[in-house]
Amino acid sequence: MIWTPLNSAIESNSSFLLSSHQSLDGDCVGSQLAFLWYLKSRGKKAVCCCADPLPQKFAFLKDSEFITQNKPQETFDVLVILDCSNIQRLGWDVREAGAKTIINIDHHRDNTNFGDLNFVDPKAAAVGEVIFSFFKECKIEIPPHVAESLYTAVMTDTGGFRFSNTSSRVLSVCAELADMGVNCADTYEKVYSSHSREGLALQSRIWSTLSFHLNGKICSMDMPMSVLDEVGAKYSDSEGMADNTVTAAGVEVGVMTKHTPEETHFSLRSKGNIDVGKLAKTISGGGGHSCAAGCTIKQPYREAMEYMLSILEKELTNL
Repeated sequence: MIWTPLNSAIESNSSFLLSSHQSLDGDCVGSQLAFLWYLKSRGKKAVCCCADPLPQKFAFLKDSEFITQNKPQETFDVLVILDCSNIQRLGWDVREAGAKTIINIDHHRDNTNFGDLNFVDPKAAAVGEVIFSFFKECKIEIPPHVAESLYTAVMTDTGGFRFSNTSSRVLSVCAELADMGVNCADTYEKVYSSHSREGLALQSRIWSTLSFHLNGKICSMDMPMSVLDEVGAKYSDSEGMADNTVTAAGVEVGVMTKHTPEETHFSLRSKGNIDVGKLAKTISGGGGHSCAAGCTIKQPYREAMEYMLSILEKELTNL
């Protein structure tokens, strides 16, 4: 990757607004925090604004309180969008930032190159890996708390190093981050093994909806948004549950739905034989990786689920 245009943009501008996709995950959180630190270290004004709140599990990361839902009340020179394959996934109107330049930093293969400057590496397991490469190649010294943010980004987007994108390059990057001061076991514990009682109650309700379809090739879990108020949980307490849908033997695709009476969001997971990223892209605003993707259908749950299963049935016949 040639970083000269990025360095030039940072050097020649004073204010930066950072943002990422809806339903924040570890990669977009860790990447935003790492880039926020770097911009501030260069004496720049930098602010983070996302459509959805920070998941509580990532609150341990230093400066995580700066990732807010506060819409900008002023204009910025540059809008930096991280870990977002298309503008629609932001969940807010970028015109509100008033930025003259958009910088797009991502690793999704279906990224639409919507930025004025695009730094997209589909071979990277996470945007955290892309930013690590930027820091390393530009000889930027990474402090321990930033290394922890980048480690969290890479660890979560590889499913705790379980997904097929866990390569030797990923492990090498994480080894370097560990040498910079990351406590790997402690970070894993905070992300994957620290739940509120309400969060566990929510996960219990989601597990109770477990269903199999199409001769056991499809596994689904369901979360009506109303259940959050019923158990007193937060939306972010459901983060990661979609990964459980592909753990059963014989399942090809896992489907996690989250829905209101008006629309249904799908988190799709695959064991590799079906490309759920391509499937999600056929639906407006959808997209993702071959084994992990998402989309939203503007229909109630039953109709949307029937439609999704009809798509998956056609995919299964081509195996």
